[in-house]
Amino acid sequence: MAQQFPRLVAGIYLVGQVLTRAGSAVTSCTAYNRNTNDVVGLHLIPLPPTVPPDPQRLQGLFALLERRRQVHSPAVLPLYTWGLDGQLLYVVTDPPRGVSLRYLMDHEQIDLQRALDIVRQLLKGVEALQAQGLIGLDLRPSLITVQVIEFRDYVQIDDLGLRLLVNALGVTPQSQQPDDISFFDPRYLAPEEIAGQPPGPWSDVYHAALVLFELVTGRAPFVGRTIAETAFLQASAPLPHLELYHHNTPNIIQAVLEHALAKQPQQRFASAQAFLHALNEIQIPPPPERVPAFGEITLLASAAQPFQASATREMTAIDHDLTQEKTQLQLAGGQVSPGQPLASSLPQREQSEEGVLAYLCFEGGERPQRFAIRGRNSVVGRADPRRHLYPDIDLTPIDPRMMVSRQHARIHFEETFFYIEDLKSHNGTWLGGLRLKPLKAELLQHGDHLRFGSLECVFRIPGQPDPPRPRSSPAGQAQTKPPNSQDEKL
Repeated sequence: MAQQFPRLVAGIYLVGQVLTRAGSAVTSCTAYNRNTNDVVGLHLIPLPPTVPPDPQRLQGLFALLERRRQVHSPAVLPLYTWGLDGQLLYVVTDPPRGVSLRYLMDHEQIDLQRALDIVRQLLKGVEALQAQGLIGLDLRPSLITVQVIEFRDYVQIDDLGLRLLVNALGVTPQSQQPDDISFFDPRYLAPEEIAGQPPGPWSDVYHAALVLFELVTGRAPFVGRTIAETAFLQASAPLPHLELYHHNTPNIIQAVLEHALAKQPQQRFASAQAFLHALNEIQIPPPPERVPAFGEITLLASAAQPFQASATREMTAIDHDLTQEKTQLQLAGGQVSPGQPLASSLPQREQSEEGVLAYLCFEGGERPQRFAIRGRNSVVGRADPRRHLYPDIDLTPIDPRMMVSRQHARIHFEETFFYIEDLKSHNGTWLGGLRLKPLKAELLQHGDHLRFGSLECVFRIPGQPDPPRPRSSPAGQAQTKPPNSQDEKL
């Protein structure tokens, strides 16, 4: 249970929803300002018994809050006032809006262009704070807020300098968690801070670069099994290559990050402004238009009227191709059952196209479809034209309920093996009956059943025979597998 505070702070602020966990050094909540009828953010710090509630003696600490109040930037949380209520220090800010960047990272797959835009806004906030002499900022993702309005992100730094204030007051939290204000998380510290040296503007450059790396790859660059091991890696280990986690990342991103995350402060960008200038010079070209593979329907049934004619022509061409392949198969002596999916009945040499490594086959609708896998890394998802997101395997035509995330999963080909990895999708990725853990690759084999949300597909490799179907059991004997098993569906 969270620490109990008076319902009315300083006779003005009526405490509302508590936002932080019990045991934290700072309790953040919403509050109602009875004088202005506004909702505000309220941050409460109980003073230790050894610290008298004397404003004159605390004036040196309040100077930090005064400098923070002078910062005016859309990328920085506004601080309005502060004061003492007995042994309670309170700080008043704007109310929380949007979600934390940590929440966004954990629940969405963030593309490269969006990651760069978020960090550019972050650096503008860092610039504004550094202009008031505030350095050594706390840029953990849990202290950065992102509000999405009409497909645009609005980023705000929530750091109020409370970590320095808490440690200067000697406030000891009942328990330390990685997202607590007073916790020095080595995943988000610069090497000089780990070594006990004072931070500088270059330290904030390092902090922002750590955020960019995690936005691009989905993980922090230096994480050990213990806090001490993480601190050692942060201070000495070389930066991992982005290609290990995010394929086709431009080399310029790697070069900029290596410069910003140099272990020696003098080797980094000298300021947030210099780092921002380098990021502004990076231009990410829009993804190329996809050429529809065989069997794909590139227009939805709900497409606008001007596109209906082209959709009809495309469907006619697909029907012609299907009829032609079926005729060739019959001439070769093959048999096609009326209800049998054509993709599984064609000989593998007929199915294979040039450059195709494998297929995702959708066999659940009236018209079976297959999606070609051509690259070593293929993202499976749903197109988002507004954000210019076009996955390598676009399941939009067979996903009218929009259950598939924009970047749902990734299929990776390495030498002779295929792997599948969930990309923090909303509705999950299943391999057989197993729900995949996000960002954990699993071996993928011919004939495996995959489910993206509620959309089921079969993974097929050209030239590989389908798994044998179970034979019919003699009367009175139990079948080896239930009739609705995956093998029966093949």
